[in-house]
Amino acid sequence: MSLKKKYRLISLFSGSGGLDLGFLNTDCVEILLANDNNKYACESYANNIGNHIVCDDIRNLKNLPQADILIGGPPCQGFSTANPNRSLDDPRNWLFKEYVRVLSEVNPDIFVMENVSGMVTLEKGIVLKLILEELENQNFDVQYKILNAKHYGTAQSRNRTIIVGTRKGLNRTYKYPEPVVYPPLFGQFLTVGDVIIKNPISEYVHNHDVSKLSALNEERIKFIPQGGSMKDCPVELQNNSDLKRAMKRLHLNDVSPTIVHNNNDHYYHPIEHRRVTIREMARIQGYPDDYIFAGPKSEQSRQVANSVPLPFAFHIATSVINYLNDTRESY
Repeated sequence: MSLKKKYRLISLFSGSGGLDLGFLNTDCVEILLANDNNKYACESYANNIGNHIVCDDIRNLKNLPQADILIGGPPCQGFSTANPNRSLDDPRNWLFKEYVRVLSEVNPDIFVMENVSGMVTLEKGIVLKLILEELENQNFDVQYKILNAKHYGTAQSRNRTIIVGTRKGLNRTYKYPEPVVYPPLFGQFLTVGDVIIKNPISEYVHNHDVSKLSALNEERIKFIPQGGSMKDCPVELQNNSDLKRAMKRLHLNDVSPTIVHNNNDHYYHPIEHRRVTIREMARIQGYPDDYIFAGPKSEQSRQVANSVPLPFAFHIATSVINYLNDTRESY
């Protein structure tokens, strides 16, 4: 690892800043500007990372400075193969189109776009093909790969599509980060127990309020073992939920399933008969305890769940910095 220089970075769809913190932890970037339109995420970002966050509709971002790196993960739900030639003109895809606009304006040497792994197979791969072509049209060599955060020091199985584009003419090939953990070949996965049990969370830490259970769920959770779910309850206590997913109890000696919004209402502590807290979710995502999430609990959950896990983000960032260092050395 040859991290050594400072690079200018712009962050879009920043949320509470998980991906940004991964880059900042390399100590090799200066974030010129970050952007999101969720006021609670922006408040969290400003209070914990910096006031360079602009809380506004991305369409209002104009006259942006030049940067070396652009990062962000625009949602792509509007893409369809009903008429592939018009998918990029679908008004629901304006967020992606705005990412492309900023990319063209900022003209970075490299960009990182993060999204769910399902985008690769969406509409039998046609959506991904459209996205890659649009990005390549901005004078970038573009590649993608599905990576799992658990291979990069995160106590969570979280597959994500990582699209990376490098400006044509730089004469260097970007290389994705190699896994740092890959049992049984090397290392052991970080587990739920490692992050929320071995280092107990102080009662004075923010975002660690325990939600009260209903009488019915108090009865159900008694029957659910580590790694189990409502399917382990007596039939008379079950409902019409997906029994393998409802009331999922985490396992001390395993990684967590993917943290998603409102998992604190569905995932349960491995030992105690209660839901996991926002702080425990944040630990699983790799946030430090001094990062305080703003807003009501549902918005805190959204911020945590929408984040790129910090250890995962750091390894992606390191690969980007090494690429930029290599390009500079070749000048």
